[in-house]
Amino acid sequence: MKKLILLALVITMGMNCRAQETSERYTTSSPLIENTKKYLAAYENQDWDTWMMQYTDSSKIYHNTWENARMPEEALKSHKELLSNMTSYEFLDEPIFYEQIVDDEGKTWVYMWGIWKGTLKGSGETIKVPVHLALWFKDGKNVEEYGFYDTSSLMAAIQKNQN
Repeated sequence: MKKLILLALVITMGMNCRAQETSERYTTSSPLIENTKKYLAAYENQDWDTWMMQYTDSSKIYHNTWENARMPEEALKSHKELLSNMTSYEFLDEPIFYEQIVDDEGKTWVYMWGIWKGTLKGSGETIKVPVHLALWFKDGKNVEEYGFYDTSSLMAAIQKNQN
């Protein structure tokens, strides 16, 4: 009987450890998620000084590529160039999803899925683009970023608007 009770105790403790480990590895609310929201708000408000604060001097940004990293300054230049064609833009509040995970290598990532919406200068056409961001944070800074989205409809509308 003592062995049975001991076995049950060991199993219960093991299950509690796994549950605790899982909850420490995945969350939908955290300071890093709040920071991500702050930096997305800075992007929406063209507060580029705040937006740049998330990165280090050696941060790597991969948007729609796995191989060709850009530095934060290069990404900023591209954002400004694209946004110069817009009268307004934002990430829609619904649907938007955030999660934070700690992967098997111990890296802390924040993932965001949302809809970017922009209105073109001139034509007033509104374009919506689904966006996925994966941000690797180390010591509170975004050291590696992956963004995936299809801008073909946006680029076609910009080109059409310029003709």
